[in-house]
Amino acid sequence: MAYRDLRDFLKILEEEEELLTVQEQLNPRFELSAAMKVINDTRAVKFDNIIGYPGKAAVCNVLGTRHRIARLMGVPEETLTQSFIDRKSQLINPLVVKEAPVKEVIIRENIDLPSLIPVLTYHEKDVSPYFTSAIIIARDPETGMQNMGLHRIQVKGGNRLGSLLANPPIATFWQRAESVGQGLEVAIAIGVDPAIILGAMTKATAEGPDKFAAAGGIKGEAIELTPAETSNLLVPARAEIILEGRIIPGLREQEGPFGESTGNYFQYENPVIEIHTITHRREFIYHNIQVWGTEPDVILTLGVSTENISSLKRMVPSLKDINFSPGTCMFNAVASVQGATTAEVRKLMNLILSMDQRIKNIIVVDDDVNIFDMREVEWALATRFQADRDLLLLTGLKGYVIDPSVGADGFTAKIGMDATKKGEDLDKFEKITMPEESISRAREALKASGGI
Repeated sequence: MAYRDLRDFLKILEEEEELLTVQEQLNPRFELSAAMKVINDTRAVKFDNIIGYPGKAAVCNVLGTRHRIARLMGVPEETLTQSFIDRKSQLINPLVVKEAPVKEVIIRENIDLPSLIPVLTYHEKDVSPYFTSAIIIARDPETGMQNMGLHRIQVKGGNRLGSLLANPPIATFWQRAESVGQGLEVAIAIGVDPAIILGAMTKATAEGPDKFAAAGGIKGEAIELTPAETSNLLVPARAEIILEGRIIPGLREQEGPFGESTGNYFQYENPVIEIHTITHRREFIYHNIQVWGTEPDVILTLGVSTENISSLKRMVPSLKDINFSPGTCMFNAVASVQGATTAEVRKLMNLILSMDQRIKNIIVVDDDVNIFDMREVEWALATRFQADRDLLLLTGLKGYVIDPSVGADGFTAKIGMDATKKGEDLDKFEKITMPEESISRAREALKASGGI
C-alpha cells in the first residue's frame, strides 16, 4: 500500500469502502465519542461537520482492524504477527526534510488549544477534553538522543496540558531533566502517519531503539522528519498538527478523572506542559483514538503480543500466536498452540502470567481455534475445559497500576485455563468445517451482489 501520510491513507480507505463519512452536525463534547459507540464496527469514521469548528474534520478508528494494518505493511493478514516482529527490528532511520506540510500555518501568540482543535471529551465524568493519539517527542537531557511515545494528554485550557508519563523513554527523559531542576522541551504530533502510531507501540528504553526508525521498518520506508520551530527536536513533516512546548519542572497538578482503557475512571498528580508554538496544515484533520474502543484493542494487542512472543516461542516451541480479548485492556489473553502436551501448556500459562503485569487471565487453545474470533475461543472453553483439571491459579503476583481490582498492597491473583484437546479419543473434539472452495465461492458471490 503506497501512501505518504494520514491523508493518503484515508483516501485509500475511502476507495476500498472502509471509511464512513458523517456529514450531520455533532458536538466534540460526548457526541463524536457516542457516535463511535453507536456505529460499533470496523470502519474508520470521518466527521466533517463538527459544531464550533467549521472547515475542520476529525477521524477515528483508522487502524481498527488487523486487515488494515496488514494492508499498510503490504503483508498478508495471516502473517501479520510474524511480519510485525520482523519489520519492527529492521530499523529504517528517518529522513530529515526541509519542506513540511505541517508548517503551512504557524501560530506563536494567543494560543488557545480548545478553540483551535476539536478535541473530544469522551465520557460523562471526564474532567476535560483529551488528546488520545498524540505522540510526545523529546530528547534525553543526558545523551541528546531523541525518541517518542504515545501518552494520554489532558487539555486544561489555553496553552496548558497535563500528561500521564508512565512509560519509557519519555518518562525517563522527564525524570532525568527534573532531577537537575530543568524543564523538558517537547513536541506533540497529532494526525501522524499511521505507521508512527504502530512504531510508538514498540518497546524502547532511554537508550533506544529509535521508535521513528521502528516505524520506518514497519512501513518499509523512512519516516520524514523536519526541524521543529523552537527547539532541536525533529518532528513528523507530514503530520496534521505539531504543538511545541515545555514540561514545567517541580509542578504537579491533578490530571483526570479520565475514562481509561480499563473502562474505569482514573486520576493522578501529573506534570504540566505549556505550549508556546503551534504549526499545522491548512484545514487539518484531527485524529483521535476512541478510548475503550476497537482501535486501541487492535494496535495494543499487536504491539504487546509481539514483544513477548519470540522469547516465549523459544521456551515453548508449540506456541503459535497470542491475542487479547476486546475491551479488557490486555488483562485477558488467548494463546494458540500446535501439538502441545499438557505439561507444555501448563509451562506456557505460568510464563505468560509471570512475565507481564497486565495479563491476569490466559486461555490456551489448539490451533484449530481462531484466537481472533472470541466466539470460537468461548466455544473451546465451553467444550474442552474442565475446571478441576485444567485451571491454574497463581497468587501474590504484582498487579498493574490501572487495574481497579488490585488490592491496596499492589498484588493480584491470576488464572490460566487449558482449553486444549485432551484424552485418548481426540476425534470427539473435531471441529465442524466447510469446504474452503465453497467458502471462497460464497464470498465472491456475496461481494458481487454487494452483500459484503
